[in-house]
Amino acid sequence: MEDSESSKIVLSTLLNENIIDIQLQPTVYTHHKDSIENPATIIDPKTTENVRLSQMDFTATVLLNDGTKELIMIELQRASEPDDIFRFKRYISKNFQTKQKGEVIQPKTQAIIEIEKPIRLIPVFILNFKIENEVNDLLVITKREKLGVFKNLKITKHNEFIDNLTYDIIVVQLPNIQKITEEDYKDDEYKKRLYTLLKLFDQKSVVTSNEHRLRLYRKFFPGFLDRIIHRLQAADIMYPELEEQMFIEDEYLKALIRRDNTISFMEQKLDENKKTIEEKEKTIEEKEKTIEEKEKTIEEKEKTIEEKERRIKESERNLNIIKKISKGISIDIITKEYQLTVDEINKILE
Repeated sequence: MEDSESSKIVLSTLLNENIIDIQLQPTVYTHHKDSIENPATIIDPKTTENVRLSQMDFTATVLLNDGTKELIMIELQRASEPDDIFRFKRYISKNFQTKQKGEVIQPKTQAIIEIEKPIRLIPVFILNFKIENEVNDLLVITKREKLGVFKNLKITKHNEFIDNLTYDIIVVQLPNIQKITEEDYKDDEYKKRLYTLLKLFDQKSVVTSNEHRLRLYRKFFPGFLDRIIHRLQAADIMYPELEEQMFIEDEYLKALIRRDNTISFMEQKLDENKKTIEEKEKTIEEKEKTIEEKEKTIEEKEKTIEEKERRIKESERNLNIIKKISKGISIDIITKEYQLTVDEINKILE
């Protein structure tokens, strides 16, 4: 895949896109002996150096149907165990933030301004296990659909906001290659090319004594795969130590998967705990608010009770005053006794 023409053939066929230019953008992961993040070190016995493992990330220029060009990012991942999903999520999250340089022209000044733009990401997963038993297909594609809910119409044009926040994925289920028959692809040129390409990965062709070697019968593969087959053959001849390196990388990859899965699992648990804490804090705030409202209600009731008690006392006082006046007691005596003015006494009598 380091050969641009070979990678163009592979990825153009998988994506069914017209890729006119492609560049490998390797993200290199290195095991360091004293690294806290990577406690286990795997050493190449030939060079005594730390093992390095590259992720297959590509930037590609695609020629669209309308004649325009688009820069996309392709993330190629392979896996033999289903629990790699945590590792995949971490890589997608990282690559989703990749940017490209762009230019815009200001309408008023016509000045050209350089800006940063997102790149459309397409993750491709080549799996040596099945993820579905519904249709048992060899290749599964998820396609984004932009649908207006009320008008029930699809948005078919490129949308800067939506398209840069979503992505399609391509999943190859290698075990299902045995379930594909000629009837499934004979009338479709794209499916023919796709099937013959994926036959190169057919694990049923693995040499029994060595899982790193495939037994290929050249006559069964069409001409467009010539370059890829030659590259595979040349690798065996030109790099005699490649196979041993593959065994070492297998061991390293297992350690890497365990580490990444542990990190991703802990990150997920941390997010869940954070969410739980936030929900509890929200519940506490709501309870505190309820308590404050209850306290306010109690204060209002106490105030109402105090007001009623005051009125009752005032009514009893007024009744006593009226009784004393009816008995002929002087108003002067009453005003002194209750510390009221004559006008206040007259108002009570009214």
